[in-house]
Amino acid sequence: MDVQVAETGPCRRTLSIKIPAEQVKQHLDQMFRAAAKQVDLKGFRKGKVPRAVLEKKYGPAIQAEAKEQLVRRYVAEACQEHELVTVGRAKLEGLTEEPLAADTAVEFQVHLDIRPQVELGDLEGMKATAEPTEVTDEDMEKALGDLAAQKRTLEAVEDAVADGDFARVDMTYRNEAGNEVSKREGAQINPNIPIAGTEPESFKSQLVGAEKGATITFDLTFPETFEKEEVRGKPGKVEVVIHEVLRVQNAALDDELAKSFEFDTMDALKEELRKRIGEQKEINEKSRQSDMLMSKVVEDHPFDLPEGMVEDEIAHGLAQFEQRMRQETQLDDDQIKQKLEEAQEPAREEAERRVRMFFVIDAIARKYELGVTEQDVELEFQAVAAHHNTTVDEVREHYGSSQETMNQVRLALLERKVRDFLREKAEITDK
Repeated sequence: MDVQVAETGPCRRTLSIKIPAEQVKQHLDQMFRAAAKQVDLKGFRKGKVPRAVLEKKYGPAIQAEAKEQLVRRYVAEACQEHELVTVGRAKLEGLTEEPLAADTAVEFQVHLDIRPQVELGDLEGMKATAEPTEVTDEDMEKALGDLAAQKRTLEAVEDAVADGDFARVDMTYRNEAGNEVSKREGAQINPNIPIAGTEPESFKSQLVGAEKGATITFDLTFPETFEKEEVRGKPGKVEVVIHEVLRVQNAALDDELAKSFEFDTMDALKEELRKRIGEQKEINEKSRQSDMLMSKVVEDHPFDLPEGMVEDEIAHGLAQFEQRMRQETQLDDDQIKQKLEEAQEPAREEAERRVRMFFVIDAIARKYELGVTEQDVELEFQAVAAHHNTTVDEVREHYGSSQETMNQVRLALLERKVRDFLREKAEITDK
């Protein structure tokens, strides 16, 4: 095997590989001998199928498999011989679609990303500050307000319609001549959701301030989806009679609210709420400290990034962004294309951040012998099961169905261990 190695980037190597014809022939012969032992054809004893018969019936499949094995084997041997520690996916170039021929050498190039060298300094004794985590009156007020909002109701009020209110109305649609076209009784309207065909700003300004019993007439153009085909697209009016003004009201902060959340009294609810807020603030503070320390490590240890990994991360991020736009928006293909072009630079910044963080975490884990054990994974499954009120077996089945998913779980656990390590070894000053 002839291998030439070229440095084509800070973390990129290009291997030019030539596999001599005699080695190609030897590998093909081995593949056909192995196939002859396995194939069971009528009229031939097992293991005695002539090669000519195999070539006629299974030749292309055997040659394709032989080619794939041969390329993979020689790329691996070349990397080992030249002590290349690769990351990401190898990209092949120059490999034709032609099947292997026993009298023809195979030549191709392979582009590889290699692991960057991250030379860590001493990470023990790094400095960070601690923010206060006591539960404040403002914390309690906001949390109780959120709980009361969860049990909110729509109630009639005697006030005029305000922004955000609803009104229960009867609506009469009239054509340009003033003749009734359609009538709807007991409808609910809102200043921020205009009746189809009306001008939004005019609709809102006329409705806000109107009182119970008022009649308001709105100009409109009948929408193309209107129930009566003969007026679609034509001008008209809609008369609205307000029968009731409805306002969203939060639940009262009393024992009834507490019972709706399965607490006997409001005092019991507040006690549990204060406890949970405190626990969450502690978690958030530890996370903030870890972020501060991790950012410091990344800032203090610049290194070149494997461009192939960055490009893969960019592609992955943009693909997810496109999928979300198609699922959650009404944008057409041209608008999506423009949004993706605008997202290129932010996507690159995020991809570089993720790749850099990956190698920093990996370097810290290697230096300080931090790893993820099977027990760590099992404990994580138990925590997930408890959080989602399911069984560990169901969680294990969910994560175990994909090797990629399991790798993500292990990477997340390793990152958590690294962050905990940095915080435990840091000098944290109570601000």
